[in-house]
Amino acid sequence: STARRAAEGKEVATKYVESATDQRLFEQVYTDYTAEYLKGPMYWHEDKLQGVLPQYPGEPIFIDNKLTSNVVGNLKTFSSNELAFLAFLFFGIGLYGNLMFNVYDPQWIQVATGNDFNVSYIVESFFLPISFFFHIACYIQRKNGK
Repeated sequence: STARRAAEGKEVATKYVESATDQRLFEQVYTDYTAEYLKGPMYWHEDKLQGVLPQYPGEPIFIDNKLTSNVVGNLKTFSSNELAFLAFLFFGIGLYGNLMFNVYDPQWIQVATGNDFNVSYIVESFFLPISFFFHIACYIQRKNGK
């Protein structure tokens, strides 16, 4: 029994010869990997993690030197007409808040006489800069035909 095991252990290692199946498998894996890599921003890389690059894989910011709808973030599902409406609405509310605070119902005089600010004017005035971003998003969506 020991002699038989010793005889089995003396098998000679043969040199590896690539078969047609092995070659085909390598070609298939290489072709699949290359096709995935060449898809552009779809491949994973550690530099593409959040906070490193401005765009996410599969959501390009520029295509043919033209901004895409991905630039406007969560507003990319809105049409340009909806964004124009929101831009005008927020501009009107913001302008009302600013004019009421400074011109038509001056709040600094209210404070000087010992009263409190009308906080609604302050909140409404924050709508004015937001209207500008709606305006920019509207422009981008209009240029993209949405």
